[in-house]
Amino acid sequence: MSEFELTIYKLILKEIEQGEFERWVYSEKKLGELLASDEYSELISLNYKTPSSLYEAGKILRNYINLGKCYEWYLKGILQKIVDHPCDAHTYIEQLYDLYCDGYYFLDNLGLGYGLAITVPHHKYKVERWCELNSQQQSALIDEFYPAVADEARKVIFWLESGKITFTGHSGEYQGIKYEDHRTAQDKEPTTYK
Repeated sequence: MSEFELTIYKLILKEIEQGEFERWVYSEKKLGELLASDEYSELISLNYKTPSSLYEAGKILRNYINLGKCYEWYLKGILQKIVDHPCDAHTYIEQLYDLYCDGYYFLDNLGLGYGLAITVPHHKYKVERWCELNSQQQSALIDEFYPAVADEARKVIFWLESGKITFTGHSGEYQGIKYEDHRTAQDKEPTTYK
């Protein structure tokens, strides 16, 4: 993936600071060659001190990338973090519940089986939210998930890399993620929730 694509991915996914993006726009010499002249003029004329500038820049630049590849890159990054099991693994696991709710329905095993358990811990903990658990309880809950959650993450990475799940874009609406699902009935079976 090129630096151009990576920067636009970060822009669309709101993972880049306004100042960093502004510096990139003014220093990236290839932008003038890649964009139509009116779009390039509009991009460099944006007031990057206003909050809406990144949104406006995204509207211009999203036509120059494959949105499906953007969403795939983002999801694979989250899944790889879960496989790597960092100390803040709970944040990535919980994101999968949010993504499931946003329309990534093929994440049901991860989102409903694990992510929801972070969002709303099991009643045996007698709390309503993750932040109400003490550090020992948080560790115990995450330890219950591994290695199964990492195996599930690897399975989804495989689906993405093998084309069983292919992102085709986003409709711009809530739950507007679009993808093609070529998984088998066995792949779609619930493994961690019923």
